[in-house]
Amino acid sequence: MYIGVIAKRYAKALLDFALENGAETQVYERVQRFIRVYFATEELRRVLANPLLSREDKLRVLVETVETPKEKAGAVWTKFAALVLQHKRENLMLFIAHNYVTLYREKKHVSQVHLITATPLSGQVAARVKRMVEEHSREASEVLLEETVNPDIMGGFIFQLDDLRLDLSLSHEFEIIKNHFIDKNKRIV
Repeated sequence: MYIGVIAKRYAKALLDFALENGAETQVYERVQRFIRVYFATEELRRVLANPLLSREDKLRVLVETVETPKEKAGAVWTKFAALVLQHKRENLMLFIAHNYVTLYREKKHVSQVHLITATPLSGQVAARVKRMVEEHSREASEVLLEETVNPDIMGGFIFQLDDLRLDLSLSHEFEIIKNHFIDKNKRIV
């Protein structure tokens, strides 16, 4: 079976289980924390990939990964992590986590906007962009705005909403002009 299919099935099972227990938002926060820790900590990746560690040790690590001093992991996350380890799918945890985030956002109608600009946005502009997306999106009940500053785009912005990407940066426009001149010069020669 393909990794994507397996990960999606596990993520769907986790979402269904979380919905049954009324803990889908809590699990969503834990899954996002797991993803952040997974990328930030090489040790976690090594623990999950180590076949010599027992299931109990891996489960303890997975539970501790998503805990904070104020919040425990929760029964849903703990049972799910135990199930994944029982079926020896710990190597798919990151894929499962990403699929869960996607399924949760679809279920709760959450849209993610990624806005790349050459200079930082003011609070007013960010709020206006968020409001415009909420107004024009029929499905989005919540909009998550992620801002990135990249001086390499020289000006303008790159707007990405879920799968839609709009590149209105100066660097992109210069690239289009450059390619246009190259194409014209090839025809002359």
